[in-house]
Parts: sequence; structure tokens; C-alpha cells
Amino acid sequence: MSNSADIRKENKKAIYRFMLDGNQYTKQQVSIGTGLSVATCNTLLNDMQMQGIVTGGDKISGEVGRSSVLYQIKDDHESYLAIHFLVEHGMKMVETILFSATGKILNQEKREYKLVDYTLVESMIEGIMEKYHGITQIIVGTPSIAEHGIVKHCDIPELENVPMKANLEARFKVPVAIENDMHHKAFGYCKKTNTENEVITLGYYPSHILPGTVTIYKGMIVKGANSFAGMTGFLPYEVNRQEQLDMLQPETCIPFIAKSICAIIVLLNPGTIVLTGDLIEENMMEKVKEKCLADIPKEYIPQFLLVDSFDEYYYEGMYQLAVEQKVL
Repeated sequence: MSNSADIRKENKKAIYRFMLDGNQYTKQQVSIGTGLSVATCNTLLNDMQMQGIVTGGDKISGEVGRSSVLYQIKDDHESYLAIHFLVEHGMKMVETILFSATGKILNQEKREYKLVDYTLVESMIEGIMEKYHGITQIIVGTPSIAEHGIVKHCDIPELENVPMKANLEARFKVPVAIENDMHHKAFGYCKKTNTENEVITLGYYPSHILPGTVTIYKGMIVKGANSFAGMTGFLPYEVNRQEQLDMLQPETCIPFIAKSICAIIVLLNPGTIVLTGDLIEENMMEKVKEKCLADIPKEYIPQFLLVDSFDEYYYEGMYQLAVEQKVL
């Protein structure tokens, strides 16, 4: 059972999330939006105002000469730094995004590097934190397994086995969260599309890189015991790893895509599979479905959606993770 302090924190978080659109609200409107009593909202909003989280200066006139204070999230009370690594067409990239408290992108940069090691990551973050003050969290996305804050089986070999979370927290003295890139994308997809009550799989199929998938089961990301769930590139494809990577190109990729999707359908039974990556093309999907139908009854084949990119979901997921971790 939650104690009173936990309940207070949960109620504050409910108010904070309700107000994250950046609009102004009276305590009565916050009460209606959150389901909390007006008295509770009044107490917690006053507390959040004292903490510098919300402002409450403007007023609107009401009936019989009364006026109500308008509260609003103070957008500059803190910011969140997101950094993620990726390989695009064989090139190593690092992207940084600075979010305001309400999710506005204050700064965004994407650069190509020959070497992306921990020293580079720390140096980039140091430069940003010297330029922008008020950063209270660092959110990391990585094309790897992020097991207990340690990078493993990464598409960028020089980051392999780096204890990223512990190192960054020791260096910058702020909370750090590190997740597999697909987990961020899944979290963001749910928030962007309001599909928390569905079973959905996201699949990313780039050329010459092991594919990544993630399934959201009614709002919960299926991670597994070691955050390994969804790493369908490790399925037994009856060829060695290098041969598999060489065959992940448009002319020879269909058997790999179909096998990974079959595994997902059988084990997780999603209603929708959302696909992207430079290997995914509209004209290949019928062939993929045909291969799936050879083993799976037609009524269990999910809906397939193709999107150009998961980038907007990635950004949203990193921001939402920061909000989720925010201590009120």
C-alpha cells in the first residue's frame, strides 16, 4: 500500500502531466482534468509554485467578482538532454536534442564521426552543459542491448561494454537513463498514437545491420530479463553472422524479414506491426506476407503499417522517459 508521501508524489505527477501541453489552467480545470479534488490541486499547485515548477500570476475574472489564478508549467525551470547513436548507410552518427520542460526542442544537432567512443560522448555532453544551464537529466538511446546501464552487442563496436549510465552520472552529477533505441521508439509511439491498450510491434530493418524489434503489450514494453527481447537478428538463420549481414540488402532480405516477423507473431501475437528501415518497401510486403502465411493461419496475420521513419517517436520516447523519471 502506498504511503501518504507516495500518494502526494503520484498526485503531483498527475497534475504535471496534465499541464505539460504548456497551456494555462485554473485549479478547478486541473481538478476536472486529473480527477483530484480542488483542495488537493490547490495545495499541490501552491507547492509546485514554491518549487519553481509552475507559475501562477495571471488571473481571470469569475462570477460575483471572484477571480481565479491561472497556473502554467514554467517551461524554463529545467531541461533534458537526449543523446543517441546510430549507423546510417554505414556511417556512424551522433544526435543530441535539448528538450524544454514541456517538450519543446531548444537545440538539435546531428553529426557524423569516424569513431564514436565514450570519450567523444562525454566531451559532447560537456560542451552542451557548459552552453545550456539547467539540464537535470541525460537520456541515452543506443543501438545495442542496454543491460543495467551497460552497452552490449552494439552496432558501434567502440561503445561495447561501456558502463554508460554509471560513467555519465559520476561525471555530470545528474540522473542518467539509458535504453535500447527501439524501446525509446516504442514508448514514443504509444504516447503519440494513444495506443497504450493495444498490442503493437515496431520493426526496424536497415541494410547490413541486425534488425531490431520491440513489442508494446497494452502500454508495457516487453523487455525480458536482460532487455534482450525483440532482438530478432539473433534468430537462427542457418548462415553465419557475416553472411547474414551481407544478405541484409534489398535483393536477398525477404527470408530474414519474414522469419523474424513469424517469430514475433507466434510468440507475441501483435494486432499491428509497424515497419521502417531502408530495406522496407511497399512492393515487398506481399512477398513477406506470403512467406508468413506458409506457416501461420491467415486470421492471425496482423495489420502491417509502413512508415518513413521512427524519428518522431524516438524523440518523443526520450522526452517522455525524462518526464517519467522526474522527481516532484
